[in-house]
Amino acid sequence: MAIFIASTKSISRGNGQSAVASASYRAGCELEDKRYGKTHDYSKKHGVMSADIILPSALAAANADIDRSDLWNKAESAEKRKDARVAREWLVNLPHELSEQDRKELAHQFAQTLADRYGTIADCAIHQPTKKEVDRGADPRNFHAHIMFTTRTAELDTDNQIILTDKATIELSDTKRLTLGLKRVSHEIKEVRQIWEQIANEKLAEFNYELIDSRSYAEQGIDIEPQLKMGAVATKLEREKYEQELRKAEKAKAKGEHYEIDKTPATELGTINEIINERNELVWSVELTKNQKVNAAADKIIFESRANNEREQNEQRFEDIKYRLDISEYEIGVGNIRINTVKRRIDDSKQRVEFNKQRTQGEQRGDTWSLERISDIIKHVDDSKQRIEDSQQQLADRVGTIYTAAPSPFNDAARRERASKLDQQQRRADQDARKHSYRDERLHQYAERIKLFLASKLLTRNDINNRIRWESYETAEDYPDKYDERQIEKLDNFAQLLGLQKSRDYRIGSRDIASHFTADFVKQNKPIFDLLTKPAAEREHYKNVAKDFDDFKKHIDHKRTVFNASLIEKLGGKGGDVGKMTREIVSSFTYLAALDTYIADDNRVDEAKEVAKLHRADTINLTCIQFKHALFDVHKLPLDEREKHSDALRTSLTTFIEQYSSELTEDQNTTIQRGVSSFNHYQDRATTQSRGLSR
Repeated sequence: MAIFIASTKSISRGNGQSAVASASYRAGCELEDKRYGKTHDYSKKHGVMSADIILPSALAAANADIDRSDLWNKAESAEKRKDARVAREWLVNLPHELSEQDRKELAHQFAQTLADRYGTIADCAIHQPTKKEVDRGADPRNFHAHIMFTTRTAELDTDNQIILTDKATIELSDTKRLTLGLKRVSHEIKEVRQIWEQIANEKLAEFNYELIDSRSYAEQGIDIEPQLKMGAVATKLEREKYEQELRKAEKAKAKGEHYEIDKTPATELGTINEIINERNELVWSVELTKNQKVNAAADKIIFESRANNEREQNEQRFEDIKYRLDISEYEIGVGNIRINTVKRRIDDSKQRVEFNKQRTQGEQRGDTWSLERISDIIKHVDDSKQRIEDSQQQLADRVGTIYTAAPSPFNDAARRERASKLDQQQRRADQDARKHSYRDERLHQYAERIKLFLASKLLTRNDINNRIRWESYETAEDYPDKYDERQIEKLDNFAQLLGLQKSRDYRIGSRDIASHFTADFVKQNKPIFDLLTKPAAEREHYKNVAKDFDDFKKHIDHKRTVFNASLIEKLGGKGGDVGKMTREIVSSFTYLAALDTYIADDNRVDEAKEVAKLHRADTINLTCIQFKHALFDVHKLPLDEREKHSDALRTSLTTFIEQYSSELTEDQNTTIQRGVSSFNHYQDRATTQSRGLSR
């Protein structure tokens, strides 16, 4: 079965490593290292099946090209620190069950995915165990890929040549990733491991092979003890002893003698690892599934039965052959059916896509009617109750009028006539009351069922049957009737705003929430009920609404990028991460002003304005964080760049506080103040006359 291995490590100068040397070894070729003035020649290395350069899709589409030597020499020259990371390597195990071509396609697909994800260039080398390694005890099925990535993103210059620019996001520290709204690097690495699991399992599933699992043995509930790290010295001692034993065996064979190779470990670490390995093998034997044991017992019974009934089986051989032919024909027919089924599924998928589009359009038209109908029914129940009260009052008035208008209490004919009219009116009123009461009761029950349905949808919004499980790679295209992440957040905020908590007793919680859903309440919160009843239609509506703001945001983002580029020369240079944050801070004022203009535009849709307001708040919060980190590290810049960046930060902070101090939260004020304190501290140390900031 295939095993899961997807590990990463940095190739760093601090460890005495070189990107050029590492690439030469993994690709099995000769490369010149211009930084150190060396030539690394591993062209005689065995076991290299292929080595290919893989560019990000954007560069490949532009017909860009670069050779291995130029690539890794550029990677070395792009780094200035003596302990810089010059490359990152991912090592993945390739399933031995697959063919050589399938393994290569699998490795290249993984490399392409990461190259597009980070904008870096990959150098993918696929290795197999050599005969010498197999003779030493290596597993001949150990096919694996060494994929080296540049630590900086690749772009094209004005001459259409590839250059390496900023550090890729996976190479940034956790602090810097936080300023960009990214999670920790450890979480990023875990996601990449899951990406390899998904890509490899898709390929294994094509051939019905057993799938791999990215979880650790502990997470899978398997009690496997990890072996100790051998290290270079212990590994060398073990290898030397094994080679000595091989030479002794060869000498004995030349003399016509037999020599039993001593496979006991030569070091204490090797002995401990051998014990751990034996222990793990026992654990694996215990982990044998019941199906395997049952199959073994069934095989034993079958073999015994065949031995006891050999004569009868010989007599029926002709029937068995005929039966097998029939089975073969049947399997061929089943295969054809499966092929046709797959084709039909492909056609059905296309039809479902088209149907979903049409259904979404129909649902948009039906949503308005449904919610208006719900509101009307609830209002009708209230009106019916009022009509019953009015009917009873009218009846009482009529009865009072009849008795008041009686001409003579001693006229028998008139008295009988009045009594007859009174009886008729009473019966008619009773019939009308019963009729309206029955109708109103049914409408009331129907309205209550609808309100309970809406309440249950709100209560169960986070159930796996109602929300899209993005952690399991579900998408809105696959499950259009489930709530996506944005919709879940919107429903959570709605429930929290109204103080609606999920009760331990589901029925009590549903009735409690349903009691809030009056006719006026439904009308006031129509968008939420649109979302509850028809998430697909609401999602499509949101896309149409958000598109207007997305187009606007792309426009102002582009203008901001151009403006930031123009600031580099004015600030005396790029200034690394500090320069990037400083340019973002300087350009934030015109960016926020553009957002304010959009929000104040009466021609814009209200929902699009809400999206713009959220983005504006995020921009202000990010600017506060950028102030903090830029002020923390501006003293690390060269003198000329430091003075210009410090002046830009000082001026920008004053303007920012004047314009947005009333909108800042306590945490945001604290964030800025920490940066200011750090800036003033280093200013005091650098010069006797402080040029610090004040707030």
